[in-house]
Amino acid sequence: MSSRHRVLVVGAGGLGSPVLRLLAESAVEHVTVVDDDVVEESNLHRQTLYTEEDLGRPKIECAKERLLDASPKLSVSVVEGRFVPSTATKLLDGHTLVVEGADNLATKFLVADAAHLAQIPAVQAGAVRWNGWAWCALPDSACLRCLFEDIPQDRVETCAEAGVVGPVVGVLGGLQAALIFRLLAGERPGGELWHYHALEGVLRQTRVRRRSDCPLCTGEIQDLRMERYTTPCVA
Repeated sequence: MSSRHRVLVVGAGGLGSPVLRLLAESAVEHVTVVDDDVVEESNLHRQTLYTEEDLGRPKIECAKERLLDASPKLSVSVVEGRFVPSTATKLLDGHTLVVEGADNLATKFLVADAAHLAQIPAVQAGAVRWNGWAWCALPDSACLRCLFEDIPQDRVETCAEAGVVGPVVGVLGGLQAALIFRLLAGERPGGELWHYHALEGVLRQTRVRRRSDCPLCTGEIQDLRMERYTTPCVA
């Protein structure tokens, strides 16, 4: 695994926690963490980077400490804020891949679009209650819009609203890390979609193909307009 890789991680919560722990043990050169939240007691059952002593502290500060504790030679930078259209291109600059574990659909689609326009891989995941998914897109593979088309106009529950079982995000974060390590080892898992159903104990993998009418893959989407990521369904 090359040490030249620089990884941008969007979200240091339930999905970001296992991903960041595993990245700290890898041979990547640099990790940038983007998050705007503080540690709350309700986070602790699933966000395993944090303890009661961290309550009220910015997650990025705690995450940086944990990363450097695990790997003192790792280069780590943190950005307190959100991944938004006005900052997306600058945040991606200099990184070889982006990992997303945010809790809203707008950010998921923005990360997917921005990564495709920047021609870098994106590893993403989502979880609600007992179920979730993990996904990898390469610049020449199916993208998130090939899979989900667009942000739904009907309101969709997030884990902040509906809740999520702690071990579910642990499994999905582990799947994200596996996809990351495969990428860093030279494999090409683009278009791989993993569905996890904890109550049934089922993990399924499918391969998604590019849609011929996908606006991102066909070049219709060429910029990151704010209005594209603001819909009534986003909390």
